[in-house]
Formats: sequence, structure tokens, C-alpha cells
Amino acid sequence: MVFLLRLSEMKISLAQTGAAERLDFPRQFQERPEVTASLSKDRCAKIRWIFRCLAVGLATAQIIAGRNTFGPDPRSYMELAGAILRHDWAMVPNAYWSALYPWLLAAVLGIVKPSLRWEFPVAHALSLPMYLACMAGFEFFWSCLLRFRRATAQASATSARIPDAQLWMLGYSFFIWSTVGDLVLLINPDLLVATAALLASGMLLRMRMGRGATRSLYLWFGLCLGLGYLAKAILFPMAFVFLAAAAAIPKSALRQSSRNIALAGLIFAVMAAPEVALLSHAKGHLTFSETGKLNFAWFNYKLPYHNWHGEPAGAGKPVHPTRKLFGHPAVYEFNGPIRASYPPWYDPTYWNEGLSPAFNIKAVANHLVHNLFELGGMMLHPTAWVIGIVLIFLGSDVRQTLKTVAAYPHLIALALIAFTAFCLTSLQGRFLPPWELLIWGTILTAVYLRPLAAPLYRAVIALVCFTMLFAVAYLIRGESIHGFHNDASAEYAIADGLQKMGVHQGEKVAAVGFDMDAHWAYLAGLNIVAEIGTDETCLFWSEPREIQDQVMKKFAQAGATVVVANTGGGIRTTSRAVPLDLAGCARPGAGWRKLEGSPDYAFFLK
Repeated sequence: MVFLLRLSEMKISLAQTGAAERLDFPRQFQERPEVTASLSKDRCAKIRWIFRCLAVGLATAQIIAGRNTFGPDPRSYMELAGAILRHDWAMVPNAYWSALYPWLLAAVLGIVKPSLRWEFPVAHALSLPMYLACMAGFEFFWSCLLRFRRATAQASATSARIPDAQLWMLGYSFFIWSTVGDLVLLINPDLLVATAALLASGMLLRMRMGRGATRSLYLWFGLCLGLGYLAKAILFPMAFVFLAAAAAIPKSALRQSSRNIALAGLIFAVMAAPEVALLSHAKGHLTFSETGKLNFAWFNYKLPYHNWHGEPAGAGKPVHPTRKLFGHPAVYEFNGPIRASYPPWYDPTYWNEGLSPAFNIKAVANHLVHNLFELGGMMLHPTAWVIGIVLIFLGSDVRQTLKTVAAYPHLIALALIAFTAFCLTSLQGRFLPPWELLIWGTILTAVYLRPLAAPLYRAVIALVCFTMLFAVAYLIRGESIHGFHNDASAEYAIADGLQKMGVHQGEKVAAVGFDMDAHWAYLAGLNIVAEIGTDETCLFWSEPREIQDQVMKKFAQAGATVVVANTGGGIRTTSRAVPLDLAGCARPGAGWRKLEGSPDYAFFLK
């Protein structure tokens, strides 16, 4: 705390000029490059290095502490990487998961060649270089934002601006809080998305300044948009929004800029075309991704993520769904053509092909309004940040501040369009950091402080930065002591128990009560070919032995050699907001064998 206060209280000495020994605060931070530029640059450099070290240190600590965390989405990316490594090219095109990240995973796994036990930690280790790239993207964007602020400064303004050094402190504090807290532990491409969005936004600012907007800048702009799409499908439509924002330039430079924008669009098209062609060929129609379509249907119309069989009426006609083998309890089989530890989530677009519910404006509007409220709640975190922003804004010259905000319409529009896309489909906190930085960066760089409030802002900024950094450090410490909610220790125990019972890699198994969370199958190198979902698990245990025997015969017919049941073994479900008490309803009888080191059970069919 004291350290941050000292940083924020650094002042400019005027001893060399023979001026007065003391200056009042507003005059002190008047933008006078001939007086303050050199010292301000040095101060910003020191602050940036300090926060770089904090960011890397906290991110590294989080990765080490959470090296065994996992989830359904990471498992699918790991299996895509596995398909690349074994040259199983028929399994590589995937219209749901992104294209770039599995190749990065495959490169790391191919070089390190970890055992199954170490695959999760190695995959998490990839997050560190990705985080460094994201940090570079943030610094590029923030530097361009501050440069744009100086280029568009109001000559007639009499109020003080927040100095660059304090803006670096605020920007880096929010960046660390949002990325270390939400992104760095995810085995997915969200860090790549943040990197691409921030880099493209920074380039957009440089284009709007005019100076330095060379053809090479537009070339890099198109390259960034293309890589962004390969990182995640949301950046395909957003690429056109970025290009449209780049086209919003002064008319005097329209002709030259139009050529450069066309060049950026061409580079983007060249990079995106192979993936679009590959997915379109695989799906039999023109598509850049099916992710948005599925998420729109799932979240607006409350349709099941897996084992969809055409219900409700009007939702579409399934082309090749999972096969229902038994009705009460429901038993589903998916033994082919997809080869994976849990095929329904390896490529959801295959099993849900034909899903096309009729448009219902009321359902979509209800979902949109609900997500807008959710988004508002997310934007109000962390509390210390919001309180700090409000205090700074209350101490500002509102008229000049709002006038300055109007100079950043492109950044505000980019963030609002991205937020709208999320609200119409799936809204999750991990999607927001780069777009929040656009919003908060615009507000902070636009602030003009009132003379009476200016001296108080230093304490506010120092307190906000300290609180956010302390919160991140406290979170990491707490999770390292008490464990992570998605730690894979229970999954390792099941995989080890099955191996000790003689179950070998490549065997086909059935699962009871796991849904998408049967990560033990991946760890043990097994393929789940049939299942009873979590919602039907207690029903299965309550049925008489005759019904249970019939279910076991169906599992055997599906090709399974072993049935693994979740009897409350610490597996965190991602398919229900409130987990069922599977330990309370489980009744494993004759033939069921308890797995060594795990409270779960296995039943051998052969």
C-alpha cells in the first residue's frame, strides 16, 4: 500500500528552472511536454516493469497452484490435440471448437511427450507464454490509448488529466485482476482472443491518429483479425466490425485509407478462407462456425446440450443423434463414428445437426434482458474498481469528460457489439476482459479532474490498485490451501482405480451419473460409448434388480466392457446448477466393485 502511494505521489522538481518551490496540483500536471515528458516517461517505464513482474509472478503462482484443474471444454481441446498428434485428420475439422489452440497444444504435447498424469499440468504451462503475449497486447493497446489521448487533447481545457503513470497503474491492476482471476487457468483460447482483440484495438487507434498509419500497419491489422478468427469464432463477425471502424476516417484520407482497409480485409480473408472451406466441406454448407448457432438455440430455447432427440416439437429434426437404448431410466449409446473419451462433447455440432428451432421473439427477448442484467452485475465487479471509477468520475469536469468520451466512439461500439453478441448467445465472465478494458480505458483517459478534486485522486487510485492486487493474491493463496472446485484429483483416483482393476487403454466403457464430466475416461485412455445421465442416476439405483440387469445388457450391447458409476465421489458436475445427492441415492449391489482410492464403483460386464 505504502509503495503504491509513493509511486502515485512522485512530483516534478522545478529547482533547475528557478521557479517557485511549490506548485499547486492542477498546474503540476498540465500537459507541458517540454517540462514533464522525460520524467513522466521514466516514471511510466518503472511502473510498467513493476506491474509486469507482479503480473507474471501472480500468473505463474496461479498456474502452479491450479495445475490439475480441468473441465469438459479443456478435455475436448486436449483430444483434438491428440488427434493432430496421431495424424487422425478425419477427427481434426471441428465446427464447434477453435482451430488454432489445438495446434498449439499439439506442438507442446508433442515436444514434451508427458504421461497422461502430466498432460494437464503441461497444458496449463502453455498458458504462461500465452499470458505473456496477452500482456504484450494489453501494453500495446494501453500505449496507443494514451498516445491517442495526447493527440486529441482539448487545447482549451483548464482541468487536469489523470497522469500517464497513474493510468498505467489502473490499467495494469484491472488487467491482472481480470486475466489472472478469470483466464490464466483455462485450457482454452480465451487468452488468445484477448490478445487479438487488444492488438486490433490498438492498431485501430493508431489508424485514427493518422501518424504512422502505414500500409504495414494495415497488413498487421488484417493478420491480427485472421489469427483472431482462428483463435475463436466470435472474432470472425467482429473482424467486420473492426474493419468498419477502420473505415470511419476523415474524408480527406478516404482514398488512401480505402486501399489499406481493402488490403487488411484481403489478408483476413486469405487467412480465414482455408478454415471456412474446411468446415463448409465437412458440414455440407457454407459456414465459418456452428458455435454461435448451437449456443443461440441452447440458451434461448433451453434445449439440451447433449442427447437431443428432436424435442420439443418444432426444434428441428436430428440427423444423427445419440441412440436411445432404454427408456426408464434413459440409456444413450454413441459408439461411433466419433472416437473420443466422451464423443457427445468432442463435436457437439455432429450430434446436434438438424437443431433449428423456430425463431421465438419472446424467448430471445427474455434471454437478452436476463443476460443484460447479468452483464450489468459482472461489470460492477470488482467492487473496489467500480467505487474508484465512480469517485474519480464524481470529481471530474463532467462536461469536458463526456465531450472527450465522444472522441472514442469506435472503442465503445466494439465493446457494445461484442457484449450484445454474448448476451444473445452465451454470457460468461471469461469472455469479457478485453472488451471491458476498451470501456474502462475510454472512460479513464477521457477524465478531466476538477481543480478541487484533483489532489484526492492519488489516494483513490493507490487504494484501488492495492485492493485489486491484494484480492488476486489472496484468491491464489486461498485456492492453493483449500483446493480448486474443478481439481481433477477425484478423476485421477478413478483412472488409477480402473487401471489397478485391469482396465486397459482403448477399452470401451459405460458411465452412470457423469454427463460431460467423466474426465477419468480421458486420463485412463478409455472411450465412453453409453451412459445414464445425472438426472436419471437416482432412478437407476431405485429400480429393481431385474431392470438394472436389463440396463447392463444394453450397456454390453453398446460395446462396453465396464460400467463406472458416480456414487458421490467428489466429481463436480457442470451440467446442473445444483448437484444431486448421488451418494445418498446410490445402492450398488452384487457385482459392483469399489474403486481403490475412490468412493465410486465399477461393474465388469465381461
